[in-house]
This record gives sequence, C-alpha cells and structure tokens, in this order.
Amino acid sequence: AGTPVSRAGLVLNPEAAAEANPRDETATRAFTSVNIKTASGQCLTIDPTAGDFRQNLIPVALKACSGDEGQKWDVLTQAKHLEQGVGAALVVSGATQGCLNFDPRRAANDQVILFSCGGRADGEGLATNSQEFAFSAGKTSLALTPLNAKDTCLVPDGAKLGTAACSGDAAQVFTIG
Repeated sequence: AGTPVSRAGLVLNPEAAAEANPRDETATRAFTSVNIKTASGQCLTIDPTAGDFRQNLIPVALKACSGDEGQKWDVLTQAKHLEQGVGAALVVSGATQGCLNFDPRRAANDQVILFSCGGRADGEGLATNSQEFAFSAGKTSLALTPLNAKDTCLVPDGAKLGTAACSGDAAQVFTIG
C-alpha cells in the first residue's frame, strides 16, 4: 500500500520524490552529512514521512542528536539552485535532498519547512531566496538568516524550528558539525 505521509497525497510516491528532490552532483559542499545543532545541543531533524507525497512540506523538528539520517545536512555554496553565489548557501537534507525553506506566506507555525530546491514542487525551479541563507566560508557557528527576510532568524520554537526577529541572542546561533 506504500509508505503513509502526513500531508497531501497520503502515500509517498518514491518516483515523484526522486524527481522533486534530486541530488545536485555538481554542487560545491562546504559541509557534507553533518549535524546542525541549536545552542542547547539539539539537532535539526526531519522525518521523511512528515511531508507530502513528494517529500515536500516537511517540518524541521529539534531532537536529541542520535546520528539518524534525518539529522544529516549538506551546506552547498555553489549549486544549480543557488543564485546568490558568494555569501549564501543552501542547507540540504541528506535524507531527502530537499532544501531548508522559509516561506512567510504560510501559517505562522508552519513557515520553516523542507521543499524542493529551486522552489518548485516538481524540482524544476532554478533558485529562490527563501532557500538561500547568509553564509561565510569557514564558519561553523551561524545564524540561519534566509535571504528573503534578512531581519528574520530561524530559532528553536519548542520542538521545532521557527522564526523570530534577529537579535544576536545566543539562542539564534547554530553550530555545524
């Protein structure tokens, strides 16, 4: 009967998920298969079945670090879905190849999700600044600030990743690795 999913489609469609979230083999990776941790030591975590039939719309949870595949991330500094180039990066799930995405049009408690890199559900988008985050090469501690909302930082919000106005507070700093 297939793998059930939490959002639209009810059942994971592996072919649609592979089409929507292909691995970019041409990308330059600043980090590969790393944890991204909150100031309190929790890991950004995704459940591949928490989204739709294409593995889009997946919320980002905060959980104890366990080494689980849902806690592995790549940070891409050059990629086909990265338009901004120097000073920006994509944060890509190792489990699904979906991009961390901030969409202020979504409900307030559902704005930080994984979505197909490039911003189109079918994986055909080129680039979207909702998936591009300020990044400086060599840094392992950073605020996750989406380029489509430069005064907004991703922050721990209970058991998930949420948003707040950037303040420089230590709780807004994540550690890579």
